[in-house]
Amino acid sequence: MNGLSRLYAAAGFSKQESFAAAVNAHPLAREAGVSVSRVSIGRYLSGSTAPELAVARVIVAVLAARLGQPVTLNDVWPVAFAPAISDLALRYERSLSVTVECVAELLACEMDYARAQALSALGFAPPAISEAIAGWRYGLADSTPGRQANSRQVTHRQVAQIQETCAWFAGLDHARGSGLVRSAVTTYLHDHVAPLLRASYTDTVGRDLFAAAAQMLQLSGWMAYDLERHGLAQRHYIQALRLSKASGTQARGFDAFVLIRLSQQALNRDHADEALYLARAAHDDIAHSTTTPAVRALAHVAEARACARLYEKGDTHAATACRQALLAAEREHNASDLAEEPAWIGYFDAPELAAEIAHSLVGIGDVTAALPRLDEALTGKSTDRARDRLFCLLNLATAHVKSGDLDAALAVAEQTTPSIASVTSTRTRSRFQGFHRSLPARDPRVAAFTERVHDEWADVA
Repeated sequence: MNGLSRLYAAAGFSKQESFAAAVNAHPLAREAGVSVSRVSIGRYLSGSTAPELAVARVIVAVLAARLGQPVTLNDVWPVAFAPAISDLALRYERSLSVTVECVAELLACEMDYARAQALSALGFAPPAISEAIAGWRYGLADSTPGRQANSRQVTHRQVAQIQETCAWFAGLDHARGSGLVRSAVTTYLHDHVAPLLRASYTDTVGRDLFAAAAQMLQLSGWMAYDLERHGLAQRHYIQALRLSKASGTQARGFDAFVLIRLSQQALNRDHADEALYLARAAHDDIAHSTTTPAVRALAHVAEARACARLYEKGDTHAATACRQALLAAEREHNASDLAEEPAWIGYFDAPELAAEIAHSLVGIGDVTAALPRLDEALTGKSTDRARDRLFCLLNLATAHVKSGDLDAALAVAEQTTPSIASVTSTRTRSRFQGFHRSLPARDPRVAAFTERVHDEWADVA
């Protein structure tokens, strides 16, 4: 018995005509403009053919409603739709209900080892960026985010639990990197958040739910990015952006925050132009929504980083734009009060701003101005921000290389070795590799350094 036949029977259906009628009457069927016949249902039940994706989604929704429990495409057709889900998760869907199904399907894929591995291997897709920005910026607003799907009614308390759990996971990520906690985050999303998205809620609760779910999806995307699973991270970011948009004013600039995260990722993949577009799209959200000084500062920081990279690529005019963005970032941050900021940007304190400013200053070659900022960042960052401290140290080492002080650079880089075992972040290893490649390989001091750190950085150096 295939998955559809098993769930068809469990849902209490006995006649193909009644199942076809239930499918055709479902709101998703009307929205997608699809319908099925008794004959086609018979073929799907026998396994002789599989439906098109739009039809399959309606079938899954009908079964979930009848059974009163989550059902995904993977439960019904375990193999057929995995590639399609991967492609669709890159899209910024117009339909909110389709977005909810897409999120549930993406998370279900991550629960299966083989499909999770395939998703993790996907690369960053630059064309999806412009499509997502266009859909987000110019798409129609969701006038009725409420949903009546089954007897389960989502409460404000359940939404608050998502936000509390998200903050707890974010703290673990900051302290130890993403490797130890990401699987727990995606399991929580699959087991707790996705069922609530597919349940019933009022417009008010729905907006709060979308805001909380967007925060969790962004966090899982950030963690995938930290582990350099870039295709997977991009898909989580885009779906987080869509749900954040649906939350309306509840987001308080979270749309901009997701766009900034996408900008960081584009820059990591060396797409500086796309990174700049995304940072400026974040400014666009800020101009049209209720936001806070810290969010505005972070958008300027993202713009500065993109400009610094463009300068490194040969655009000499970009250095001026970088400095202007840094001045704006500092001005906005000085006006902020973290106690009044959303919890999801609470990490962006004064030491973090100093680290960001220093990163861009090193990029445009102003090492003299960068060094005191790096000292400020390292002095202010607590020991429970181990990954951040590692990046600051590597940035400081890079600054010393650019200033011609190789001995100082190697001394600073060697300080990173005691922390590496406690931080499960692929990005830190990649950053160390990049720093190591920038050193003059034939210099005997570099050879000695490599030998000293080899035991602790055996898979990196």
